[in-house]
Amino acid sequence: MNKNNLYENGFKNGSSTGSGNSLSNSPENTSGNASSPRCVAALFIAAFFWGTTFVAQSIGAKSVSAFTFLTCRSYIGTLFLLPFIIFRDKKRRLAEPEEYTPDKVKMSRKMHFKAGLICGFFLFAASFSQQYGIAYTTTAKASFITTMYVVIVPVFSIFIGKKPEAKIWLAVIISVIGLYLLSIKGTLHISLGDSFVMLCSVIFALQIMSVNHFTPKTDSLKLSCCMFFTVAVFATICMFIFENPTPGSIRKALPTILYAGIFSNGVAYTCQVIGQKGVAPSVASLIMCLESVFGALSGWIVLKEDLAPRELAGCILMFTAVLIAEVKLPGKKTNEITTEQPDTVN
Repeated sequence: MNKNNLYENGFKNGSSTGSGNSLSNSPENTSGNASSPRCVAALFIAAFFWGTTFVAQSIGAKSVSAFTFLTCRSYIGTLFLLPFIIFRDKKRRLAEPEEYTPDKVKMSRKMHFKAGLICGFFLFAASFSQQYGIAYTTTAKASFITTMYVVIVPVFSIFIGKKPEAKIWLAVIISVIGLYLLSIKGTLHISLGDSFVMLCSVIFALQIMSVNHFTPKTDSLKLSCCMFFTVAVFATICMFIFENPTPGSIRKALPTILYAGIFSNGVAYTCQVIGQKGVAPSVASLIMCLESVFGALSGWIVLKEDLAPRELAGCILMFTAVLIAEVKLPGKKTNEITTEQPDTVN
């Protein structure tokens, strides 16, 4: 995906409402409208790149430790987004200078710092747990366990007063069955690596909920960039305390680090932030858990790995679950956000 397409399709559609309006857009706003097609597409893109990154993480874990891999990919993700932010803000300042007054800029920076710190901490904790755990378990099991946030997000939603519809629970059950068929062969025993990936799944659910809370109040690009920089800072500190990275090991893992930093961080997580502006969190988690499907399909197509009938059935069930979640039932309304929220300008 080139810069122009990213800018035109993902980041240009921000509203010129300013930070005052952004604070009035609450994630508790309800409407019962169908999910935004643009936002659904963004979440599918995120799932695709996350799925293909499982292989990169597994390979990278053989050369560098978890904090080193996380540090490098996070700085790459941050640097990848900065040119888009600078280019877009330069055009907006010329077109709408009234939206860049000192007070509005100060308010925007404060909000993005807070959102980036909270969402970034959850992303750091989840990413470390996943990267550490994947070194001690199989890629298939890590993929399956990570995407159990599809169950955790609707449960967490209940505790904050956003009860998912009955069809969401049906979709969740179908999705879990599909995940199991796709990822697990034989019995499911729990190892040390599995335990860390389970922790990752819980924290990713919290990250999804926090992104859902802050997306109506922030700019997609800036929130993503702040998240990655927060992760990079935390990971850098831990890297020098707990690990001994060497230039040689980083060079060896560089191709996988670049892929994870550019596509999983720079593209996929930004697509997540964009997508969650117009999709309820429980539905968003269903779409994003398709990362397991894309991981299996990419292995089948690119690496010529076998895709057994059982695994293919799992893929079909997971896509079916997403379709069920996206079908609008007449006369039904949800307490979750389902209308697209515009990006703020500042």
